[in-house]
Amino acid sequence: MFWYLAGMADSRSLSERLSKLPPGRHLVPRDFVAQNQRERMLLATAELVAERGYQKTTIELIAKTARVALSTFYEQFSSKEECFLAAFDETIEAAAEVFAELLDPEQEWSEQVASGLEIALEMVANEPARARLCIVEAQAAGGEALARYQGMLERIAPKLREGRVHNPRASRLPDGLEVAIVGGLVWLVHQRLIAGQEDEIKGLLPEMLQVTLTPYVGEVEAGRAADAAQARAAAA
Repeated sequence: MFWYLAGMADSRSLSERLSKLPPGRHLVPRDFVAQNQRERMLLATAELVAERGYQKTTIELIAKTARVALSTFYEQFSSKEECFLAAFDETIEAAAEVFAELLDPEQEWSEQVASGLEIALEMVANEPARARLCIVEAQAAGGEALARYQGMLERIAPKLREGRVHNPRASRLPDGLEVAIVGGLVWLVHQRLIAGQEDEIKGLLPEMLQVTLTPYVGEVEAGRAADAAQARAAAA
């Protein structure tokens, strides 16, 4: 997978991990070449979309940036949209693998939320092109991409819903609360990405913790968690 933290096991970023096969004939298995070409096209799509936007990214540019022929692109994808959606899907699945590997299910729920937010912000800060593809451009790349974006929000919501056991008035919380919270968190990141303020993204953690935890554990406890996150960041 593409994310920076997905490479924690081998400590290398995506760009370092992708091999750089030159175009042309190769004395390697065809499926290896095809997979390498696919990864290069997905990486090129993310980089181009981050730089130019979805609408101004063309198949020709993707192929050129990935150093593959146009015919090679069409062997893998039927359209720019299909390539974009593949890049989105692989990014989300890889991020899910990172969370599964790094989150400790034995931690208290609020600690899992804090760790999950910290991991997410670290990934976004270190792979802004991938983050922009999923968070910014997915909302402008057509109906199917927008559905994928909404599915991303809904996929995160169940972890927050676990926090309802900490609220004695949980039955009064609206059904759509968790998706609304996730949407608000993603919006905060969205604003930093479109402003080119990637260096400020990790600093969102205290604010995000306050927003996320308050409906479940109360403003005071959420404030303590936010203050602790701020102190850790200051000491780092």
